[in-house]
Amino acid sequence: MNLRRLRHAVFLADWGNFTAAAARLHLSQPALSRSIQSLEDELGLKLFERIATGVVTTAAGSAVVEEARSLLGQAEGLKAHAQRLSRGETGRVRIGLGPMFAGLLTDYLQAVWQPSQAVEVQVHILPVERLVSRLLSDDLDFFVADGRAARDHPSIAVEPIGTTPIGYHVRPGHELLDRKRLSVADIAAYPRASPNLPMVPLDAGPAVRQSSRPEAGSVYCEQVSTLVELTARSDAVLLAISAAIAEHIDAGRLLTLAIPEIADWSAQIVIARRARLYPTPTAERYAVAMATHVRNRWIEAAQPNCA
Repeated sequence: MNLRRLRHAVFLADWGNFTAAAARLHLSQPALSRSIQSLEDELGLKLFERIATGVVTTAAGSAVVEEARSLLGQAEGLKAHAQRLSRGETGRVRIGLGPMFAGLLTDYLQAVWQPSQAVEVQVHILPVERLVSRLLSDDLDFFVADGRAARDHPSIAVEPIGTTPIGYHVRPGHELLDRKRLSVADIAAYPRASPNLPMVPLDAGPAVRQSSRPEAGSVYCEQVSTLVELTARSDAVLLAISAAIAEHIDAGRLLTLAIPEIADWSAQIVIARRARLYPTPTAERYAVAMATHVRNRWIEAAQPNCA
């Protein structure tokens, strides 16, 4: 079925003669006549009767024209929807974030999400191991996290965003701040607060591995704000991506410990997608915006203070 011919039939029915309809369709009258004849031949129906002033639809023609109006309206709606899809202005996007990245969410959504657009945004804040599982189950379009847990998986495509320091942080007045030169052995005796993140890769050096095993108690929690408050009110040592708690460092509520043995410890931030799958334009727009946001906020701009 040719939509162009259906459109010609609708115009002819509306204007009632070939001359007026052809002019508004920017066609010659013979071209419009051939189009209508081809449509009638295709349908096996006579759609128009000639009268003194032009043409009128037959009973069958009236039914076909009304159905054609509906089809043409649906086609225009489909075209408009496809255009919105291509611009990433409709559809659904499912985003995964590691717990340390939750603080980026408000500014990110404010920058990329527009209430006037018909986009459903789902955000899941989970440990990276569960993000990997969700991605492989097609429950996420992409996730952002420390990427070492996903970098060697054959079904996951990893796009590096950059690296950002990981550090140990304490409240002002903590006795560790009085040490002239800290070592990883010094912090092992203090309680540890940390999100459940795979911050210690298999290829980590011995100093990093030693620092990750506290001798005292530990609290693991996905709520970074809770960990910050706990650290600010106790002798706990918070293990975190420094940029993720930059506002608390800048406000002087937390201080970053300078430990030479692990001075180069950093998170390798990535966007992870399913390999060999084409994302929707909406998901791709949100992924690109997320990479830009993380890069601007954490990789290029964040500069942690050291005690």
